Amino acid sequence: MGYKKPVFQSLAMVTQLGLCVLTPVLFAVFAGNYIDSRYGTKTLVFLLILGTLGGARGAYMMAKRLIDRQAREDEKARAELIGKVLQDQERSVTRPKVPSRIRPGRERTDTGMSREELHE
Repeated sequence: MGYKKPVFQSLAMVTQLGLCVLTPVLFAVFAGNYIDSRYGTKTLVFLLILGTLGGARGAYMMAKRLIDRQAREDEKARAELIGKVLQDQERSVTRPKVPSRIRPGRERTDTGMSREELHE
Protein backbone atom coordinates (compact mmCIF):
# COMPACT_ATOMS: atom_id res chain seq x y z
CA MET A 1 0.00 0.00 0.00
CA GLY A 2 1.49 3.33 -1.09
CA TYR A 3 1.62 6.63 0.68
CA LYS A 4 -1.54 8.64 0.07
CA LYS A 5 -0.75 12.29 0.71
CA PRO A 6 -4.33 13.72 0.83
CA VAL A 7 -5.47 11.14 3.40
CA PHE A 8 -2.63 11.89 5.80
CA GLN A 9 -2.95 15.63 5.22
CA SER A 10 -6.64 15.47 6.13
CA LEU A 11 -5.90 13.42 9.23
CA ALA A 12 -3.21 15.88 10.33
CA MET A 13 -5.52 18.85 9.68
CA VAL A 14 -8.36 17.37 11.75
CA THR A 15 -5.96 16.56 14.58
CA GLN A 16 -4.45 20.06 14.55
CA LEU A 17 -7.87 21.71 14.50
CA GLY A 18 -9.01 19.60 17.44
CA LEU A 19 -5.93 20.45 19.47
CA CYS A 20 -6.19 24.10 18.47
CA VAL A 21 -9.71 24.30 19.89
CA LEU A 22 -9.24 22.00 22.88
CA THR A 23 -6.02 23.49 24.31
CA PRO A 24 -7.31 27.02 25.13
CA VAL A 25 -10.56 25.63 26.53
CA LEU A 26 -8.77 23.18 28.84
CA PHE A 27 -6.27 25.83 29.88
CA ALA A 28 -9.11 28.22 30.71
CA VAL A 29 -10.97 25.55 32.74
CA PHE A 30 -7.87 24.64 34.75
CA ALA A 31 -6.96 28.30 35.30
CA GLY A 32 -10.55 29.15 36.31
CA ASN A 33 -10.74 26.20 38.65
CA TYR A 34 -7.41 27.13 40.26
CA ILE A 35 -8.41 30.78 40.70
CA ASP A 36 -11.82 29.79 42.11
CA SER A 37 -10.33 27.36 44.64
CA ARG A 38 -7.46 29.67 45.61
CA TYR A 39 -9.29 33.00 45.93
CA GLY A 40 -12.95 31.96 46.19
CA THR A 41 -14.09 33.91 43.10
CA LYS A 42 -16.49 32.89 40.33
CA THR A 43 -14.24 33.29 37.26
CA LEU A 44 -14.58 29.78 35.81
CA VAL A 45 -17.48 30.63 33.51
CA PHE A 46 -15.84 33.84 32.28
CA LEU A 47 -12.53 32.10 31.55
CA LEU A 48 -14.37 29.19 29.89
CA ILE A 49 -16.04 31.65 27.50
CA LEU A 50 -12.69 33.33 26.81
CA GLY A 51 -11.07 29.93 26.18
CA THR A 52 -13.84 28.94 23.78
CA LEU A 53 -13.53 32.20 21.85
CA GLY A 54 -9.74 31.84 21.73
CA GLY A 55 -10.03 28.28 20.46
CA ALA A 56 -12.54 29.29 17.80
CA ARG A 57 -10.30 32.14 16.63
CA GLY A 58 -7.26 29.85 16.49
CA ALA A 59 -9.18 27.24 14.51
CA TYR A 60 -10.45 29.89 12.09
CA MET A 61 -6.96 31.30 11.49
CA MET A 62 -5.47 27.84 10.97
CA ALA A 63 -8.24 26.77 8.58
CA LYS A 64 -7.82 30.01 6.64
CA ARG A 65 -4.06 29.41 6.32
CA LEU A 66 -4.63 25.84 5.14
CA ILE A 67 -7.20 26.90 2.55
CA ASP A 68 -4.92 29.67 1.23
CA ARG A 69 -1.96 27.28 0.99
CA GLN A 70 -4.08 24.70 -0.85
CA ALA A 71 -5.29 27.38 -3.29
CA ARG A 72 -1.66 28.41 -4.01
CA GLU A 73 -0.65 24.77 -4.55
CA ASP A 74 -3.62 24.21 -6.88
CA GLU A 75 -2.76 27.33 -8.88
CA LYS A 76 0.87 26.24 -9.17
CA ALA A 77 -0.16 22.74 -10.32
CA ARG A 78 -2.59 24.24 -12.84
CA ALA A 79 0.13 26.54 -14.24
CA GLU A 80 2.56 23.60 -14.55
CA LEU A 81 -0.08 21.51 -16.33
CA ILE A 82 -0.90 24.31 -18.76
CA GLY A 83 2.80 24.80 -19.48
CA LYS A 84 3.26 21.09 -20.10
CA VAL A 85 0.26 20.94 -22.44
CA LEU A 86 1.54 23.95 -24.40
CA GLN A 87 4.99 22.36 -24.73
CA ASP A 88 3.44 19.12 -25.94
CA GLN A 89 1.39 21.01 -28.51
CA GLU A 90 4.45 22.86 -29.79
CA ARG A 91 6.37 19.62 -30.23
CA SER A 92 3.52 17.82 -31.97
CA VAL A 93 3.18 20.37 -34.78
CA THR A 94 4.45 18.88 -38.04
CA ARG A 95 4.55 20.04 -41.59
CA PRO A 96 1.73 18.90 -43.85
CA LYS A 97 2.45 16.11 -46.29
CA VAL A 98 3.56 17.30 -49.69
CA PRO A 99 2.54 15.38 -52.81
CA SER A 100 5.44 13.82 -54.70
CA ARG A 101 6.63 15.72 -57.75
CA ILE A 102 8.39 12.66 -59.16
CA ARG A 103 5.57 10.12 -58.92
CA PRO A 104 2.12 11.67 -58.89
CA GLY A 105 -0.22 10.14 -56.31
CA ARG A 106 2.52 9.34 -53.79
CA GLU A 107 2.89 11.49 -50.68
CA ARG A 108 6.19 12.39 -49.06
CA THR A 109 6.67 12.49 -45.30
CA ASP A 110 8.51 15.16 -43.31
CA THR A 111 11.83 13.52 -44.20
CA GLY A 112 11.16 13.86 -47.91
CA MET A 113 10.74 10.11 -48.46
CA SER A 114 7.55 8.42 -49.48
CA ARG A 115 5.83 6.01 -47.15
CA GLU A 116 6.81 3.06 -49.31
CA GLU A 117 10.46 4.10 -49.18
CA LEU A 118 10.32 4.35 -45.39
CA HIS A 119 9.00 0.79 -45.06
CA GLU A 120 11.68 -0.68 -47.34
